[in-house]
Amino acid sequence: MLFNRIKKVLLQKNNNINYRIKYETFKKFYYLAMLSAIFFIIITPVCSQQSAIKVTILGTAGPEYFPDLSGISTLIEANEQKFLFDGGHGTNEQLYKSRINPKDINRIFLTHLHSDHYNGLADVWLTPWFLLGRTNGIELWGPDGTSEMVQGMRQMFAHDMNKRVDKYNLLKNLEITIHPLKDGVIYNQDGIKITAFPVEHSDGNPAFGFRFDYAGHSVVMSGDTTYHQNVVKYGTGADLLIHNVVAYNDQLSKLPEMKEVMKKLATPEQAAKVFLETKPKMALYSHIVTNGLGTKQGDKIIMARTRKAGYTGPLIMGIDRMRILIGNEIKILPPQSLANFPLLYSKEQIFP
Repeated sequence: MLFNRIKKVLLQKNNNINYRIKYETFKKFYYLAMLSAIFFIIITPVCSQQSAIKVTILGTAGPEYFPDLSGISTLIEANEQKFLFDGGHGTNEQLYKSRINPKDINRIFLTHLHSDHYNGLADVWLTPWFLLGRTNGIELWGPDGTSEMVQGMRQMFAHDMNKRVDKYNLLKNLEITIHPLKDGVIYNQDGIKITAFPVEHSDGNPAFGFRFDYAGHSVVMSGDTTYHQNVVKYGTGADLLIHNVVAYNDQLSKLPEMKEVMKKLATPEQAAKVFLETKPKMALYSHIVTNGLGTKQGDKIIMARTRKAGYTGPLIMGIDRMRILIGNEIKILPPQSLANFPLLYSKEQIFP
């Protein structure tokens, strides 16, 4: 045995206490090295199985007001890069509460130009610039009309742009580079591919959905749409399929105006049809419209109607600030606690 040989060498000339100490010390270090090696072998595969894509559901609401929900917005992170899809009301606050520094957001994609999908855009663009020290401009992908919208936003905040520009807040870091949306691949860099596809949203047209691909994994976002074959086409086999949904109470469902709204969003039955045809590893509802039903009761009704329509696969209701980790498996993480959460107020801060 190894220990007997070493012991013989250490003790063959002298059987004093020094040699015995050397032997016992060697034995302890040997066992420690062996345990470390075993720990490394066992733990390394687990640690190396990191998620390829992280999705944060920043906000799940439409234009309605809720005490605890923010407007529609989804953040996708991959390859140490961040991509923001839509920016409804409260997006900046939700980024902050999700432990994302808003100044790190510089790629934004708009599904369409209904105000509830970008009324938080100005805040994402302006506040991190002067308050947090964003050191770059923004790239913005949007449908026809995006340039005019940005021009109007600049005019609206002309005072800030004229008065707040100084050596601490450079004008170049307010630049917005606009990329018009088209049907097909709109972004393809560093192994990340983003594809836009047209959907149907009536008075919200032109409206688009998105597919995000990285490292053999994918996330598909329907955007605001009724049932559409393009969602089926691009959503088939996706790791995560995020779909809008609408359900009203009986009274509201009978109103002419609400009937028009329901024609341009997906009912639980229409969404169930999409899920049945695409078979995603995980389906998730966001931009959840439950007027007249309340949030908790509305969620139960939507789930029940979806199941009744025949879809029995993995499905969750989106929750503001929940996280989805996508790799060899899909992990759903709840919103992080805000207890003892630090303030965010200056350029010098390290956050998170």
